[in-house]
Amino acid sequence: MSFNLNDKSFDGSVAIFNNGIAGKVNNVKVTVTKKTAVDADNAPDYKVLFSDSIGDVNVGFYYPVANPLYDEKRNKDLEGWTIGRVLSIAKAVLPSDFVFDTYSTSKEALDGLFTLIRQNSEGKTVNVFVTYGTMQKPSKYLGVRYFDFVESSDTAISRLAKKPADLLERIEADAPSTATTTTDSNW
Repeated sequence: MSFNLNDKSFDGSVAIFNNGIAGKVNNVKVTVTKKTAVDADNAPDYKVLFSDSIGDVNVGFYYPVANPLYDEKRNKDLEGWTIGRVLSIAKAVLPSDFVFDTYSTSKEALDGLFTLIRQNSEGKTVNVFVTYGTMQKPSKYLGVRYFDFVESSDTAISRLAKKPADLLERIEADAPSTATTTTDSNW
């Protein structure tokens, strides 16, 4: 085996989704992958990859499991939010008049929705809204917003706009202080 160290593949350049710019990104490809036996135990059950011409950003989805620290209402809310987020992706790639099946469990609903997304996303694009988290939960990494994050590329009037809590700039750590301490007793 030989190594050409003059080759550009050794430059270490990183492909960053939308050049690291937060906000609405148009005409993004959608890919769905399902957890396999070779994935880590704590890997998401499904991963949705949003890709532009530069890079990609992904979001993982887990089958809802009741958290014993939460009451029944909170667990049901979290289950509904998960299904609602996946339904948003499905609606972005399916025809607007598509009629969804009824499911008995959240696992069945997620499996059904992700199957529909995988089968219908080929050759289609969506618009997504990406942020560096929110004011309450900032992130060093670019990711899709939790709610109102995806729509069909052919949407006439977009609802993907900045919300008050969205962080559109990456948070940087404060520089070390260069202030000097004074020991003047007259201070």
